[in-house]
Amino acid sequence: MKLSVTLASLVLGTASVLASQATLAQGGELRLYSSNGIKPAIEALHSAAEKEIGRKISLEFSSSTALQKQIDGGAPFDLAILTPGIIEQLAKNGTVRRDSIKDIASSELAVGAKAGSPKADVGTAAGMKARLLATKTVTWTDGGAAGPSVLAMFEGLGIAAEMKPKIVLQTIAGRPAVTVASGENDLMFAPVSEIQSVAGVQVLGKFPKEFQKPVVMTAGISAKTADAESARKLLAFLTGPKAAGAMKSTGMDTPTR
Repeated sequence: MKLSVTLASLVLGTASVLASQATLAQGGELRLYSSNGIKPAIEALHSAAEKEIGRKISLEFSSSTALQKQIDGGAPFDLAILTPGIIEQLAKNGTVRRDSIKDIASSELAVGAKAGSPKADVGTAAGMKARLLATKTVTWTDGGAAGPSVLAMFEGLGIAAEMKPKIVLQTIAGRPAVTVASGENDLMFAPVSEIQSVAGVQVLGKFPKEFQKPVVMTAGISAKTADAESARKLLAFLTGPKAAGAMKSTGMDTPTR
């Protein structure tokens, strides 16, 4: 009798797995466009998210501005996680469903340096100014979310002219961290989530409070998606308790907006 029960359980379990796999295959892939600002968390949650919504999820990461260009050019997607301003623009032109817009998480801006670099007090205006004046090169992603805040900080510190020749903009997402890890550039600017996930790079410190402007990640569902229900399930999962641990461990905070 026990053998029969065990065998039946095994058959039922196998059937359940096969049925789940069939559902994923039949549903096709849900296309998610995501800013690099939340990439580590999305990658960590990818498998669990697929199980949650019962569909495969294809991921494409880049800067928010680069993804916006793709979307404006007609690239198909189901859910996009970008900066708030860009999601708002997509809603205005009817590309994103306005009633679906929701902030997912945020990450504070920070300075990244090569792993093992001497510690520096960059959390105060005076400390940040001294460290920046002493550095040879600084880098960030051209068009990335950190750029405007970095330039505003240079202006606020009164060192915009001194910093201009030190700036090395990167056109490839993820490249700033690579160049800092290799020693090609001294410092990088990005959300904490983008810095702490890269081997060979360390978070030197967060921006001073007066220059801190956390990068918010906001989601919106495509107006042309063929499966709004799955997109909404994914959005609910990413903002729910099951995703909270991965968000926190990858440097993401609960949005305060």
